[in-house]
Amino acid sequence: MRNPFLRLVIPITILFLVAILAVFGYTVLEKWPLYDAVYMVVITLSTVGFREVHQLDSSGKILTIALILSGVGIMAYTVSQIVGIIIEGEIVGYRRRRKMEKRIKEMNDHYIICGYGRVGHEIAMEFEDAKVPYVVIDNKIETATELEGRNIPYIIGNITSDEKLSAAGIHKAKGLLAAADSDTDNVFVTISARVLNPEVHIVARAGHPDLENKLRRAGADRVISPYFIAGKRMASLVLKPVATDFLDIAMDGAHLKFEMRELTVREGSCIADKTLEEAQVRQKSGAHIAAIHKPSGVFNLQPGATSKLETSDVLVAFGAPKQLDVLEGLIG
Repeated sequence: MRNPFLRLVIPITILFLVAILAVFGYTVLEKWPLYDAVYMVVITLSTVGFREVHQLDSSGKILTIALILSGVGIMAYTVSQIVGIIIEGEIVGYRRRRKMEKRIKEMNDHYIICGYGRVGHEIAMEFEDAKVPYVVIDNKIETATELEGRNIPYIIGNITSDEKLSAAGIHKAKGLLAAADSDTDNVFVTISARVLNPEVHIVARAGHPDLENKLRRAGADRVISPYFIAGKRMASLVLKPVATDFLDIAMDGAHLKFEMRELTVREGSCIADKTLEEAQVRQKSGAHIAAIHKPSGVFNLQPGATSKLETSDVLVAFGAPKQLDVLEGLIG
């Protein structure tokens, strides 16, 4: 957002030049002292109605007429601009935007949602529930109105622009989600983000199956097709209705809610180099270890009591939020 006071630069500059010329005219044509000339210009431009400082001759009267016709009009225009800025709330909006820009600059390890359509809305809702920091980039003006009221940091503009991605903190971001309705935009966003930050984790939306390989070649770590997911979901509701209902209740239940969480075994953790039985993960936390991802990339999809936990292992844990919090504290 442009500084609203920039609207006043041109009229104030012109008004200043008119005032300088008028002072110069009174001192040269009327031979007045400088302070009298300045006083005459001030009372004329402010239209207070005082009489002339000294008797004017014909040249002084012409100068005064020119000053009234030009300077007073410019003064009125300048005042109207100031009033307009105040009434339209541009000062408040500018300060709010500057505060938001500062907030975005201070963010680290956050996520960037590129495109705030139907998919972008769902992503934002999940991030809100998980209480993770994120920034939205979208090209629709109405998005600003929606996110402003919810105090969500946003940037309005071309989501494929390197400038907008940099303003959103792509260099410090943990992940980026290319969720635009346009497949072309998602490809360009992915390419730009990968160039600006080779380490950022990118998840891209693919509207067409043929685009998945292109997005991966462009730099996407994961590619999601909403139509593929919707199709699997609809089939599950028909083929496995009870199991699907159970997952809905478990993951999104109003009273009993379970989560999936990824937890990394840090160096020096009290459970490092122990088996699940020795670490007593289930007994101490109540959470269930659904899988173990090794640093080599190997998945243990059926961890048992003898499965060993090593430094840098990523545990895929399932349980209630409180149980997962206990497990996170246990891992240290």
